[in-house]
Amino acid sequence: MFVPIKSHDSRDGIFAQWMMSIAILLVGFIVYAFIGFPGFYPLAMLGGASWCLGNATAIPIISRLGLAVSILIWNTTNCLTGWAGGRFGLFGMKAQLPASPLLNYLGLICVVIGGSLFAQVRSEPSAPSKKRAADFDMEQLSSEEKKALKGDSSDEAVEVLKPEKDLNSGAQRLMAFGAALIAGVFYGMTFVPVIRMIDNPDLYPGYPTDGISYVFSHYFGIFLTSTILFVTYSIFRKNKPYAPPTLFLPGMAAGTLWAIAQTSFFVANQHLSQTVTFPIISQMPGCIAAAWSIFYYKEIRGRRNFLLLGAAMSITITGAILVGLSKAIEF
Repeated sequence: MFVPIKSHDSRDGIFAQWMMSIAILLVGFIVYAFIGFPGFYPLAMLGGASWCLGNATAIPIISRLGLAVSILIWNTTNCLTGWAGGRFGLFGMKAQLPASPLLNYLGLICVVIGGSLFAQVRSEPSAPSKKRAADFDMEQLSSEEKKALKGDSSDEAVEVLKPEKDLNSGAQRLMAFGAALIAGVFYGMTFVPVIRMIDNPDLYPGYPTDGISYVFSHYFGIFLTSTILFVTYSIFRKNKPYAPPTLFLPGMAAGTLWAIAQTSFFVANQHLSQTVTFPIISQMPGCIAAAWSIFYYKEIRGRRNFLLLGAAMSITITGAILVGLSKAIEF
Protein backbone atom coordinates (compact mmCIF):
# COMPACT_ATOMS: atom_id res chain seq x y z
CA MET A 1 0.00 0.00 0.00
CA PHE A 2 2.67 2.54 0.96
CA VAL A 3 5.22 1.49 -1.66
CA PRO A 4 3.77 3.70 -4.46
CA ILE A 5 3.87 6.74 -2.16
CA LYS A 6 7.16 6.17 -0.40
CA SER A 7 9.36 7.10 -3.37
CA HIS A 8 7.78 10.56 -3.49
CA ASP A 9 8.02 13.53 -1.15
CA SER A 10 4.64 13.44 0.61
CA ARG A 11 5.61 15.82 3.44
CA ASP A 12 2.75 15.62 5.98
CA GLY A 13 0.82 13.11 3.85
CA ILE A 14 -2.56 14.88 3.99
CA PHE A 15 -2.86 15.32 0.23
CA ALA A 16 -1.61 11.77 -0.41
CA GLN A 17 -4.28 10.43 1.94
CA TRP A 18 -6.98 12.44 0.19
CA MET A 19 -5.94 10.87 -3.13
CA MET A 20 -6.07 7.49 -1.45
CA SER A 21 -9.57 8.16 -0.16
CA ILE A 22 -10.84 8.95 -3.66
CA ALA A 23 -9.54 5.63 -4.97
CA ILE A 24 -10.96 3.85 -1.92
CA LEU A 25 -14.40 5.35 -2.58
CA LEU A 26 -14.27 4.28 -6.24
CA VAL A 27 -13.40 0.70 -5.32
CA GLY A 28 -16.13 0.76 -2.68
CA PHE A 29 -18.69 1.87 -5.26
CA ILE A 30 -17.66 -0.96 -7.60
CA VAL A 31 -18.19 -3.46 -4.77
CA TYR A 32 -21.47 -1.73 -3.90
CA ALA A 33 -22.74 -2.12 -7.47
CA PHE A 34 -21.47 -5.69 -7.77
CA ILE A 35 -23.46 -6.88 -4.74
CA GLY A 36 -26.61 -5.08 -5.88
CA PHE A 37 -26.69 -1.80 -3.92
CA PRO A 38 -27.68 -3.32 -0.54
CA GLY A 39 -28.23 0.03 1.21
CA PHE A 40 -26.32 2.73 3.03
CA TYR A 41 -25.53 2.41 6.75
CA PRO A 42 -24.26 5.65 8.34
CA LEU A 43 -22.96 3.96 11.48
CA ALA A 44 -20.39 2.10 9.37
CA MET A 45 -18.91 5.49 8.45
CA LEU A 46 -17.57 5.81 11.99
CA GLY A 47 -15.30 2.84 11.38
CA GLY A 48 -14.01 4.51 8.24
CA ALA A 49 -13.43 7.74 10.15
CA SER A 50 -11.45 5.85 12.79
CA TRP A 51 -9.21 4.27 10.15
CA CYS A 52 -8.71 7.62 8.43
CA LEU A 53 -7.64 9.37 11.64
CA GLY A 54 -5.08 6.67 12.29
CA ASN A 55 -3.85 6.68 8.72
CA ALA A 56 -3.39 10.48 8.74
CA THR A 57 -0.29 9.95 10.86
CA ALA A 58 1.12 7.09 8.77
CA ILE A 59 3.35 8.97 6.31
CA PRO A 60 5.02 11.23 8.94
CA ILE A 61 5.66 8.12 11.06
CA ILE A 62 7.19 6.22 8.13
CA SER A 63 9.47 9.17 7.33
CA ARG A 64 10.92 8.86 10.85
CA LEU A 65 10.90 5.13 11.55
CA GLY A 66 11.02 3.57 8.10
CA LEU A 67 8.41 1.49 6.30
CA ALA A 68 8.78 -1.85 8.07
CA VAL A 69 9.27 -0.68 11.67
CA SER A 70 6.34 1.76 11.44
CA ILE A 71 3.88 -0.82 10.14
CA LEU A 72 5.05 -3.48 12.56
CA ILE A 73 4.68 -1.16 15.58
CA TRP A 74 1.23 0.23 14.84
CA ASN A 75 -0.02 -3.21 13.80
CA THR A 76 0.83 -4.53 17.27
CA THR A 77 -1.68 -2.21 18.97
CA ASN A 78 -4.00 -2.70 15.98
CA CYS A 79 -3.86 -6.44 16.61
CA LEU A 80 -4.43 -6.11 20.37
CA THR A 81 -7.36 -3.70 19.93
CA GLY A 82 -9.11 -5.80 17.28
CA TRP A 83 -8.44 -9.08 19.07
CA ALA A 84 -9.67 -7.82 22.45
CA GLY A 85 -12.83 -6.39 20.94
CA GLY A 86 -13.72 -9.70 19.33
CA ARG A 87 -12.52 -11.96 22.15
CA PHE A 88 -14.27 -10.20 25.03
CA GLY A 89 -17.21 -8.62 23.19
CA LEU A 90 -16.29 -4.98 23.78
CA PHE A 91 -18.15 -1.92 22.40
CA GLY A 92 -21.43 -3.80 22.02
CA MET A 93 -20.02 -6.71 20.00
CA LYS A 94 -20.60 -10.33 20.94
CA ALA A 95 -17.68 -12.29 22.32
CA GLN A 96 -16.22 -14.69 19.73
CA LEU A 97 -14.63 -17.65 21.48
CA PRO A 98 -12.08 -19.73 19.52
CA ALA A 99 -12.20 -23.52 19.61
CA SER A 100 -8.89 -23.50 21.48
CA PRO A 101 -8.42 -20.52 23.81
CA LEU A 102 -4.97 -21.87 24.72
CA LEU A 103 -3.69 -21.77 21.12
CA ASN A 104 -5.31 -18.37 20.66
CA TYR A 105 -3.59 -16.91 23.75
CA LEU A 106 -0.24 -18.50 22.85
CA GLY A 107 -0.48 -17.07 19.36
CA LEU A 108 -1.34 -13.63 20.69
CA ILE A 109 1.60 -13.73 23.12
CA CYS A 110 3.91 -14.58 20.22
CA VAL A 111 2.52 -11.67 18.22
CA VAL A 112 3.10 -9.26 21.10
CA ILE A 113 6.64 -10.53 21.68
CA GLY A 114 7.33 -10.17 17.97
CA GLY A 115 5.99 -6.62 18.05
CA SER A 116 8.27 -5.70 20.96
CA LEU A 117 11.27 -7.05 19.05
CA PHE A 118 10.30 -5.11 15.93
CA ALA A 119 10.34 -1.92 18.00
CA GLN A 120 14.04 -2.49 18.75
CA VAL A 121 15.06 -2.72 15.10
CA ARG A 122 16.94 0.40 14.06
CA SER A 123 16.14 1.56 10.56
CA GLU A 124 17.41 4.45 8.47
CA PRO A 125 14.46 5.77 6.44
CA SER A 126 15.38 6.39 2.83
CA ALA A 127 14.90 9.87 1.40
CA PRO A 128 12.29 10.45 -1.32
CA SER A 129 13.60 10.36 -4.84
CA LYS A 130 15.09 13.61 -6.10
CA LYS A 131 12.85 15.78 -8.24
CA ARG A 132 13.38 18.51 -10.76
CA ALA A 133 12.74 22.12 -9.82
CA ALA A 134 9.44 22.21 -11.71
CA ASP A 135 8.02 19.50 -9.46
CA PHE A 136 8.02 21.69 -6.36
CA ASP A 137 5.61 24.38 -5.30
CA MET A 138 7.64 27.56 -5.71
CA GLU A 139 5.32 29.50 -3.44
CA GLN A 140 6.38 27.41 -0.46
CA LEU A 141 10.08 28.21 -0.86
CA SER A 142 12.07 31.09 0.54
CA SER A 143 13.59 33.70 -1.76
CA GLU A 144 17.01 32.05 -1.39
CA GLU A 145 15.60 28.66 -2.33
CA LYS A 146 13.77 30.11 -5.34
CA LYS A 147 16.96 31.77 -6.50
CA ALA A 148 18.90 28.55 -6.12
CA LEU A 149 16.33 26.56 -8.07
CA LYS A 150 15.97 29.11 -10.86
CA GLY A 151 19.71 29.46 -11.21
CA ASP A 152 20.39 25.73 -11.37
CA SER A 153 17.86 23.10 -12.40
CA SER A 154 20.26 20.23 -11.72
CA ASP A 155 19.80 17.72 -8.92
CA GLU A 156 22.17 19.67 -6.71
CA ALA A 157 19.71 22.56 -6.59
CA VAL A 158 17.08 20.58 -4.72
CA GLU A 159 19.36 20.05 -1.73
CA VAL A 160 17.89 23.24 -0.24
CA LEU A 161 14.61 21.36 0.16
CA LYS A 162 15.93 19.05 2.84
CA PRO A 163 13.85 19.39 6.01
CA GLU A 164 15.30 21.43 8.82
CA LYS A 165 14.31 18.81 11.36
CA ASP A 166 16.46 15.75 11.83
CA LEU A 167 13.83 13.08 11.36
CA ASN A 168 16.21 10.43 12.67
CA SER A 169 16.85 12.18 15.99
CA GLY A 170 15.90 10.45 19.22
CA ALA A 171 13.10 12.92 20.00
CA GLN A 172 11.55 12.60 16.54
CA ARG A 173 11.71 8.81 16.65
CA LEU A 174 10.18 8.72 20.14
CA MET A 175 7.30 10.92 19.03
CA ALA A 176 6.78 8.73 15.98
CA PHE A 177 6.81 5.60 18.14
CA GLY A 178 4.08 7.01 20.40
CA ALA A 179 2.05 8.15 17.40
CA ALA A 180 2.35 4.69 15.85
CA LEU A 181 0.95 3.05 18.99
CA ILE A 182 -2.01 5.46 19.02
CA ALA A 183 -2.59 5.02 15.27
CA GLY A 184 -2.82 1.26 15.83
CA VAL A 185 -5.70 1.76 18.27
CA PHE A 186 -7.61 3.78 15.65
CA TYR A 187 -6.91 1.09 13.05
CA GLY A 188 -8.12 -1.59 15.45
CA MET A 189 -11.46 0.16 15.97
CA THR A 190 -12.34 0.26 12.28
CA PHE A 191 -14.67 -2.79 12.27
CA VAL A 192 -16.42 -2.11 15.57
CA PRO A 193 -19.52 -0.32 14.15
CA VAL A 194 -20.07 -2.94 11.43
CA ILE A 195 -19.69 -5.94 13.74
CA ARG A 196 -21.91 -4.22 16.32
CA MET A 197 -24.70 -3.92 13.73
CA ILE A 198 -24.28 -7.54 12.62
CA ASP A 199 -24.17 -8.91 16.18
CA ASN A 200 -27.26 -7.05 17.40
CA PRO A 201 -30.19 -7.73 15.03
CA ASP A 202 -32.59 -6.69 17.78
CA LEU A 203 -31.09 -3.19 17.78
CA TYR A 204 -30.65 -3.07 14.00
CA PRO A 205 -33.53 -5.09 12.52
CA GLY A 206 -33.29 -5.82 8.80
CA TYR A 207 -29.59 -4.97 8.56
CA PRO A 208 -27.41 -7.30 6.46
CA THR A 209 -25.52 -10.08 8.20
CA ASP A 210 -22.66 -10.16 5.72
CA GLY A 211 -19.81 -7.70 6.20
CA ILE A 212 -19.31 -6.88 2.54
CA SER A 213 -22.66 -5.08 2.43
CA TYR A 214 -21.16 -2.37 4.65
CA VAL A 215 -18.07 -1.77 2.53
CA PHE A 216 -19.34 1.27 0.63
CA SER A 217 -20.63 2.97 3.79
CA HIS A 218 -17.31 2.29 5.50
CA TYR A 219 -15.34 3.68 2.55
CA PHE A 220 -17.58 6.72 2.30
CA GLY A 221 -16.71 7.50 5.91
CA ILE A 222 -13.02 7.39 4.94
CA PHE A 223 -13.57 9.74 2.01
CA LEU A 224 -15.63 12.21 4.03
CA THR A 225 -13.18 12.29 6.95
CA SER A 226 -10.19 12.62 4.64
CA THR A 227 -11.88 15.48 2.78
CA ILE A 228 -12.59 17.31 6.04
CA LEU A 229 -8.96 16.85 7.08
CA PHE A 230 -7.69 18.16 3.75
CA VAL A 231 -9.98 21.21 3.79
CA THR A 232 -8.98 21.99 7.39
CA TYR A 233 -5.33 21.54 6.48
CA SER A 234 -5.72 23.87 3.47
CA ILE A 235 -7.29 26.54 5.69
CA PHE A 236 -4.48 26.15 8.22
CA ARG A 237 -1.94 26.49 5.38
CA LYS A 238 -3.71 29.64 4.13
CA ASN A 239 -4.80 27.98 0.88
CA LYS A 240 -1.28 26.73 0.14
CA PRO A 241 -1.47 22.98 0.85
CA TYR A 242 1.40 20.78 -0.19
CA ALA A 243 -0.30 19.07 -3.13
CA PRO A 244 2.18 18.26 -5.93
CA PRO A 245 0.67 16.61 -9.04
CA THR A 246 3.30 13.86 -8.81
CA LEU A 247 1.40 12.42 -5.83
CA PHE A 248 -1.87 11.97 -7.70
CA LEU A 249 -1.26 8.57 -9.30
CA PRO A 250 0.80 7.12 -6.41
CA GLY A 251 -1.95 8.11 -3.97
CA MET A 252 -4.63 6.55 -6.17
CA ALA A 253 -2.57 3.37 -6.52
CA ALA A 254 -2.09 3.13 -2.75
CA GLY A 255 -5.79 3.64 -2.13
CA THR A 256 -6.75 1.00 -4.67
CA LEU A 257 -4.41 -1.57 -3.12
CA TRP A 258 -5.73 -0.86 0.36
CA ALA A 259 -9.41 -0.91 -0.66
CA ILE A 260 -9.07 -4.33 -2.30
CA ALA A 261 -7.30 -5.70 0.77
CA GLN A 262 -9.83 -4.17 3.19
CA THR A 263 -12.72 -5.68 1.24
CA SER A 264 -11.04 -9.05 1.70
CA PHE A 265 -10.69 -8.23 5.41
CA PHE A 266 -14.48 -7.79 5.64
CA VAL A 267 -14.99 -11.24 4.12
CA ALA A 268 -12.36 -12.82 6.39
CA ASN A 269 -13.97 -11.33 9.51
CA GLN A 270 -17.31 -12.82 8.56
CA HIS A 271 -15.95 -16.36 8.19
CA LEU A 272 -13.15 -16.44 10.76
CA SER A 273 -14.06 -13.78 13.41
CA GLN A 274 -11.91 -10.90 14.66
CA THR A 275 -10.28 -13.15 17.22
CA VAL A 276 -8.56 -14.99 14.37
CA THR A 277 -8.29 -12.41 11.60
CA PHE A 278 -6.71 -9.49 13.45
CA PRO A 279 -3.53 -11.25 14.63
CA ILE A 280 -3.01 -12.65 11.13
CA ILE A 281 -3.97 -9.70 8.94
CA SER A 282 -2.45 -7.03 11.16
CA GLN A 283 0.97 -8.70 11.48
CA MET A 284 1.69 -10.46 8.19
CA PRO A 285 1.81 -7.18 6.17
CA GLY A 286 4.63 -6.04 8.45
CA CYS A 287 6.70 -9.01 7.35
CA ILE A 288 6.12 -8.07 3.71
CA ALA A 289 7.04 -4.45 4.49
CA ALA A 290 10.24 -5.71 6.12
CA ALA A 291 11.23 -7.36 2.85
CA TRP A 292 10.72 -4.06 1.01
CA SER A 293 12.77 -2.22 3.64
CA ILE A 294 15.67 -4.68 3.42
CA PHE A 295 15.90 -5.54 -0.25
CA TYR A 296 14.59 -2.40 -1.99
CA TYR A 297 14.85 0.65 0.27
CA LYS A 298 17.92 -0.59 2.20
CA GLU A 299 16.53 0.96 5.39
CA ILE A 300 17.54 -1.91 7.66
CA ARG A 301 21.23 -2.74 7.89
CA GLY A 302 23.64 -4.38 10.29
CA ARG A 303 23.92 -7.85 11.79
CA ARG A 304 22.11 -6.96 15.03
CA ASN A 305 19.13 -5.48 13.20
CA PHE A 306 18.91 -8.45 10.86
CA LEU A 307 18.98 -10.89 13.79
CA LEU A 308 16.30 -8.94 15.66
CA LEU A 309 14.15 -8.70 12.56
CA GLY A 310 14.55 -12.41 11.75
CA ALA A 311 13.64 -13.43 15.30
CA ALA A 312 10.67 -11.03 15.38
CA MET A 313 9.32 -12.26 12.04
CA SER A 314 9.71 -15.92 13.02
CA ILE A 315 7.89 -15.39 16.32
CA THR A 316 5.17 -13.29 14.67
CA ILE A 317 4.53 -15.83 11.91
CA THR A 318 4.38 -18.62 14.50
CA GLY A 319 1.85 -16.59 16.47
CA ALA A 320 -0.28 -15.96 13.38
CA ILE A 321 -0.31 -19.70 12.59
CA LEU A 322 -1.32 -20.58 16.15
CA VAL A 323 -4.13 -18.03 16.08
CA GLY A 324 -5.36 -19.40 12.76
CA LEU A 325 -5.36 -22.98 14.11
CA SER A 326 -7.25 -21.90 17.23
CA LYS A 327 -10.39 -21.35 15.15
CA ALA A 328 -10.93 -25.05 14.39
CA ILE A 329 -8.60 -27.13 16.57
CA GLU A 330 -9.56 -27.89 20.16
CA PHE A 331 -6.54 -28.11 22.42
